[in-house]
Amino acid sequence: MESRLSHFHISGIGSCIKYFIADPLTAKVNLLFDHFANPQTEIFVPDLFYIECANALLKYVRARMYTAAEVQTDLATLKAFPLRVVSTADLMVDAVAIALNYAISAYDGSYVALSQQVGATLLTLDGKLVKAIAASSYNVCSFNDFEVPPLESM
Repeated sequence: MESRLSHFHISGIGSCIKYFIADPLTAKVNLLFDHFANPQTEIFVPDLFYIECANALLKYVRARMYTAAEVQTDLATLKAFPLRVVSTADLMVDAVAIALNYAISAYDGSYVALSQQVGATLLTLDGKLVKAIAASSYNVCSFNDFEVPPLESM
């Protein structure tokens, strides 16, 4: 796999939500998202990514940790990110097979399937997913262990 950041994708919503909700990993997520400016950077997500993000932000509103107005603004920002979106209809068969083989959800399986389909590294904050897939040939990396390369190295 290439060492430079050019072809990868984000698993689930954990790292993306940290762009909007302050967290110890927010600075690292911001460094990652700075790579959006490079046209060689491709970040892939399954189409369910957007509704998963919206649902996570909604949970913050319901917990009174975030306002509805902030969610609307952040959803507009999220929609503007230059993400490469892949339909789950194109992933579901492989996603279910992966889910069955590794005892993970079909949702997680869709991210793993997408990673394999596009030859990209799957970045995730889901430690259970990383552990479940660790002995496989899938290219899964914990976001915590991933080192975001500096922009000038691209």
